[in-house]
Amino acid sequence: MIKDFRRILEESMPPGEIELLLASLDTSPPVSIRQHIRKTDKELFPGTESVPWCPAGRYLKERPVFTLDPRFHSGAYYVQEASGMSLWKLKTYLQSMNAPRVLDACAAPGGKSTLLLDIMPDDGLLVSNEAIRSRVPVLTQNTARWGYANVVVTQNDPEAFSRLKGYFDVIVTDVPCSGEGLFRKEPLSRNNWSLAGVDHCASRQKRILTDLWPSLKEGGLLFYSTCTFNRKEDEDQVEWMVRHLGARVLLGPEKYFPHRIRGEGFFMALLQKEGDPATPGKKKVQGLSQKKGIPGFLKEGFAYSMKGPLLKAFPASWQADMTTLEQILNVVHSGVAVARKKGNDWVPEADLALSVDLEKSAFEQYSVDLAGAISFLRRDSLVLPAGKEKGFVLITYDNMPLGFVKNLGSRSNNLHPMSRRILMPAERIIKTD
Repeated sequence: MIKDFRRILEESMPPGEIELLLASLDTSPPVSIRQHIRKTDKELFPGTESVPWCPAGRYLKERPVFTLDPRFHSGAYYVQEASGMSLWKLKTYLQSMNAPRVLDACAAPGGKSTLLLDIMPDDGLLVSNEAIRSRVPVLTQNTARWGYANVVVTQNDPEAFSRLKGYFDVIVTDVPCSGEGLFRKEPLSRNNWSLAGVDHCASRQKRILTDLWPSLKEGGLLFYSTCTFNRKEDEDQVEWMVRHLGARVLLGPEKYFPHRIRGEGFFMALLQKEGDPATPGKKKVQGLSQKKGIPGFLKEGFAYSMKGPLLKAFPASWQADMTTLEQILNVVHSGVAVARKKGNDWVPEADLALSVDLEKSAFEQYSVDLAGAISFLRRDSLVLPAGKEKGFVLITYDNMPLGFVKNLGSRSNNLHPMSRRILMPAERIIKTD
């Protein structure tokens, strides 16, 4: 493996650097997080260094137990490898667009989707797709934790998007690859690497790009990236897109090597489809942002629909698109899960608490300390202070919502989802001061 790997490195980097790269793969990888740009404006990890290419990124001095940090569960930050944050370079392009439609085609576990939601215009729409069924739940949970309503999570093979001719303004393709950039973080991945595997990945990448290309509008942008080093999956694929798909390179190609920067292996390039971008027309707003009988749990500007007893909300300006996407794609999640109808009550959903559009004033609130937050996340029964109003109460930690309980007076029902409860022993609680 080492002999073949060294040989393939010789095609993409100066010979003198190969030994430096190989040596770097036996060092400890850096730990980095990306702060949510809307949920908090405070420095979550004071004294840490910024990621140069991503203003919201931070390098941590050591790896804490993220599972036991309530701020992680509130969606205040995302644990993401620093090189992958280079997607932030799309911000200038996205912010110049009017209501862009964006596809994250290979999205799980959700790092790039959550970053896209931060840098997109507020009137944009993100379709976050994952082809592998087993990886969809973590993608859905991470996008829900990030709290934006203008997102649709789908589970489709890339071929399905060919039916959406010229639909997307931007497509992000962080394609499956041979994973050479993971050799430091996941040493066992070296055992699965082979030259045949590289060829297989390169062939699959061309198939994915060919399937997705028709859904990109003329003048639209395609962000291509891998977490690998070799030319076959990186520079050669960019050249192939220029020759066979009619693309032109706008940015890059750029390569991130772990011996050059504080991050793992990463490759990126931004390409444009030939043709003049069409000026999108103003979308007709359909539906009412607040219908009779709908609880005022969210801010204005949403359309609502019922899925059984579940009330869902999504931006009213995208109502027609939501319907179209559900007809063509396998939609797993969309918008915000707001509440469930139970008798005469609207029982708030956990995702509602994490929404950036939550109307906090609609609920009685109760702030907990670190121990109380961990207790809530473990789904323990909380006892609220005497005199606290009965009914649904929003639990907050460090001024960030965590979820809901139903206060019954002498006790409360914890509404944190069973599937999201933490199981680690509470004595491992990390310090966040």
